[in-house]
Amino acid sequence: MNAQEISVLADRIAEFRRARITMDFLAGATAGLSEEEAYQVQFAVHDRLTGTGGNRLAGWKVAFAVPAQYEPLKLSGPAFAGIYQDGVRQSGEVFTEGWPLKAGIECEMVARMAKDATAGNEPYTAESIQGYVSKLYCGMEVVENRYGDVSKVGGPGRIADDVLQAACIIGTEIKDWQKLDFATVQGRSEFEGKEIAAGPGANVMGGAMIALAWLANKLIGHGKYLKAGDVVLTGSVHPPQFLPGPGKARTEYAGLGSAEIIVK
Repeated sequence: MNAQEISVLADRIAEFRRARITMDFLAGATAGLSEEEAYQVQFAVHDRLTGTGGNRLAGWKVAFAVPAQYEPLKLSGPAFAGIYQDGVRQSGEVFTEGWPLKAGIECEMVARMAKDATAGNEPYTAESIQGYVSKLYCGMEVVENRYGDVSKVGGPGRIADDVLQAACIIGTEIKDWQKLDFATVQGRSEFEGKEIAAGPGANVMGGAMIALAWLANKLIGHGKYLKAGDVVLTGSVHPPQFLPGPGKARTEYAGLGSAEIIVK
């Protein structure tokens, strides 16, 4: 895919995102896309969606944290995508009809960066990246199916369109998070009071700080970096769970806190 084709595809994705209508074209348009091309499209989409209206990129998300998620999509490993300022919401947010198009939830921890994680002499590790984090929260990623039949959109296609990202919900602040055994924390999601998915922190590349260090290094490899003030969805303990309809959804980390939304 050449630069002009990337630009045309990014224009179309951004147009449909602004209008909040289904991208039934995306599966076909991205069928032959490589991972590298997919990120070029994603960055071009970021430029378009933050160029007007006061919106900006507020951070990043880790996606497809385990092989069972990325291998069926024929990706080489986990992926990342952008989070927009207009999608950063507090626990208790009420989503009205029309957005997200078809909501789903993921149980995640949200990191707030204290300082820039730029390129250094050594790659970041789970230990070294902790010094760049100001706060950690129990959180929720709200994803949306913008494609009709999401199963038809491959890994590169999802990367090009920010991997279904809709909103980042910030819940309970986790105190003394530096002392956590991130691999053994237990997360769960529920809808209308009934559990719909659960999993351990180990499902997030072995733990949230491992995923955060991976993201810092991966961004640097693409000429970008985590910035002070960025919010980061560090990866879900379970695959996305699309909601059957309106109602209250909640994510929780046992003994740590929760986040919740209402979808109208």
